[in-house]
Amino acid sequence: HSGLSAKLAQEAGFEALWASGLAISATLGVRDNNEASWTQVLDVLEFMSDASDLPILLDGDTGYGNFNNVQRLVRKLEQRNVAGVCLEDKLFPKTYSFIDGETQALAEIDEFCGKLRAAKDAQQDPDFVVIARVEAFIAGCGLQEALLRSSAYVENGADLILMHSKRRDSQDIMA
Repeated sequence: HSGLSAKLAQEAGFEALWASGLAISATLGVRDNNEASWTQVLDVLEFMSDASDLPILLDGDTGYGNFNNVQRLVRKLEQRNVAGVCLEDKLFPKTYSFIDGETQALAEIDEFCGKLRAAKDAQQDPDFVVIARVEAFIAGCGLQEALLRSSAYVENGADLILMHSKRRDSQDIMA
């Protein structure tokens, strides 16, 4: 979440860094609801990249807008030597996943697939990673929706799937 934390993680022997949207937002004193602009997040990432040579994976929320924003984000991340981005399939502005009692709205599958294709189209570094974070369990949609979304996302360029769940055990993820 900062240049200092990146340097400390490297000195402690970590192999990579997760640039958490929640941690970056909290450090900036704002809520994890896209209140920090994508350019403010880029500023933090630049300090992290300057302070450490560890690969950084950005929690890119929903990509900070539509497919155009995602393309620009990927180009800017690569310029800062960021190793990849994790995009979640919710609506912009995003809602924090662990709010109790609140229904979480998901992006339409086709819309999110367009963001993934845009990210891969903008990618110049063959090692840059685009991860699709599936929020179906968070939204209460269940296993079939999670699998449908995962398959579509891989078909549209996602290098990896991050399955997200509110459960304290691994039941959803293992299924």
